[in-house]
Amino acid sequence: MAKGEGLMTPTIREERLKIPTVHGGQLFLRCIEQQESSRAVVLMLHGLGSSGDVFIGEGHGLANYLSELGFTCYVPDLIGHGQSWPHISRHLEHSVHDIVEEDLVRIFSQIEKTLNGRPLYVVGQGFGSVLLLSAFAKHPLIQKLTEGFVHFNARRSTTISGASHRLLSKALWRKLMNGVGAVRGDVPLHWTSQANQPEALSWYRTFLNWSEGDWVDEVDQFNYAAKIRALTLPPSLYLASRSQGYWSNTADVREFMRELGTHNARMLILAKGDGNLRNYNSLSMLQHDDAWVDHFPVILDWLNERIRQQGQPV
Repeated sequence: MAKGEGLMTPTIREERLKIPTVHGGQLFLRCIEQQESSRAVVLMLHGLGSSGDVFIGEGHGLANYLSELGFTCYVPDLIGHGQSWPHISRHLEHSVHDIVEEDLVRIFSQIEKTLNGRPLYVVGQGFGSVLLLSAFAKHPLIQKLTEGFVHFNARRSTTISGASHRLLSKALWRKLMNGVGAVRGDVPLHWTSQANQPEALSWYRTFLNWSEGDWVDEVDQFNYAAKIRALTLPPSLYLASRSQGYWSNTADVREFMRELGTHNARMLILAKGDGNLRNYNSLSMLQHDDAWVDHFPVILDWLNERIRQQGQPV
């Protein structure tokens, strides 16, 4: 269904919640759904240099699309992003460990209260997918609730795929951004086409460490890679741009899918040469109007297939 075409737009309501977390923080969580009851619930987590607006922006994001078609969508802002508190500064205490250990568990616990037998599917953008899978590896509650993953340009490592990253690209993301961040107190990812807001320096450095090294928690040394390979992952859909950059590389996305072990996985490349309307990047694949007629329907079909396999009405 094209945006603005076909059926009349149903009445959509938005509920805004605040969830307390560690260090006195407040997580901002939006719930977007039709007034009538929905058939499934979808949690959407943004990545670095972004906020929940990437799924909602100006009413044409994935959350808007799915909510109009009968899904309840939960969209949080991570601490330091969007309307969560506190905002990013060089004094921000919140770490990636806190997100995995505390924040995501609290978000899943809040959503669990509203499921009423409905399945929960989880969507991640970029590093948001890595955070979600880290929490999945660590917490039985998240393993129990998650019925499927959808990943947008998700990659963990830049080294194990063997992809050749251009020296200029490496210098930008590993050296220049890191150095400017040390001076500013935050990393100006919004200076690039891949993000729309700055990022916390400590989070960005964890992202770099996991990109270049092992997927191990920097506080308690929990080995996410080893644990997740020992688990049974739910069905997963991977969407990737046709890119060879450091931030998003098609080969790195494919290797991330393999790193997670054997599971029901499908990968879709979003590019003109692969049959799409345009070449997408990490933002446009979620926010461009063409997504409503290009790959959002593929995601809808994939979700409906999962629901049917669980014996629930579509």
